[in-house]
Amino acid sequence: MQSERTRAATDSFLCAAGDPLAALQGIREGDADFARAQCIRIGTAVVAKLPSALPRIAEAIATFSGRSLTSIERLHLDAGAAWLAGDPLCAIDRYAEIVAREPQDLVALRLALSCCFFVGDHGRSCDIADAVLDVFPRDEHGRGHVLALASFAHAEIGDADYAEWLGRAALERDPSCPLGVHAVAHALAESGDSLAGAAWMRGQRAQWSVRSRMRTHNAWHLAMFDVDNGRLDSAINILDHSLLPAADRWPLDACDAVALTWRLARAELDVGPRWKRLSDAFEGFWRPGFWPYVDLHAAVAHGEADQPERLLALESGIAACAASDGYAAERARRLTQPALQALDSWLAGDPGAAAKRLSEVPKLAEAGGSRAQIGVFAGSQDISGFIA
Repeated sequence: MQSERTRAATDSFLCAAGDPLAALQGIREGDADFARAQCIRIGTAVVAKLPSALPRIAEAIATFSGRSLTSIERLHLDAGAAWLAGDPLCAIDRYAEIVAREPQDLVALRLALSCCFFVGDHGRSCDIADAVLDVFPRDEHGRGHVLALASFAHAEIGDADYAEWLGRAALERDPSCPLGVHAVAHALAESGDSLAGAAWMRGQRAQWSVRSRMRTHNAWHLAMFDVDNGRLDSAINILDHSLLPAADRWPLDACDAVALTWRLARAELDVGPRWKRLSDAFEGFWRPGFWPYVDLHAAVAHGEADQPERLLALESGIAACAASDGYAAERARRLTQPALQALDSWLAGDPGAAAKRLSEVPKLAEAGGSRAQIGVFAGSQDISGFIA
């Protein structure tokens, strides 16, 4: 059941602004919106894409024990259980089934696309978003969220012009949505217009520099546009005052910081002790084998910081994952281990061998992340573009 409380939590969740869990704090067992609140709680943990969030899913699932559930609630429960079990493909299927039955379940839409992002299946993400956009009422609350999600999905398949149109249409409905600002940033990045991208992010600063899960990532977009435009002083200022402090606390922010630090170093800027700080961050909170996208960024940080013991420990963790069963093991064998071998060649001073190894990794984009984050890493024959 959707109540004012769960609707507020949903809006916060979809905009990536505020704290959706705070909006759910007053909901107790026996309340009519209790089951819906648990579905959202599961969703906040799934979208985090971190091992540390998994216990929250288990706790929420446990609250469903003995309850009579609707078919949609049951699918949310099954999707959360699949994610907890390390089966993101099944989670995508369950969330996609929800939106096929109930297109106005925007929590399920956001989670279907988030899981697609995790596995690098941007084509399916676009298909799911478009199907909802086609049937979602034009005058109904929430259409702006659908437009923003569809915008990002289209940017991820390279449809930059349409993605930008969708993102701007989303912001016409809700100008203060950080996720909408982010979608347009990706469209502009995809178009290759870094000058327009930097101007866009500066013009929208008041909208994205708020309490938001996207705040640091949006700052990263501005910094990457600035690197492209030769504004290295601005980019390193963003790195030092936004990304590095966040990287100490959050793996995905650490990945953005790695990508930006790499770009700055390739521009012959002295990045000094920043590599060591990033290596320290990953060493403190990351468990290898959960997500190749983060594993690869952690490996770059350890390698560039000249921390061979840490890099070896990470590679050993990936090897242990690869020796097991399941989706994570298969992805480690197919993607992460060959990419790490390319990095080892690069660090050993053999960029030719590194580039050759990297070119032989099939569909590295399936390591997850966006095209802007993993694209150069996935497609470059030049190891100098190892990280996007």
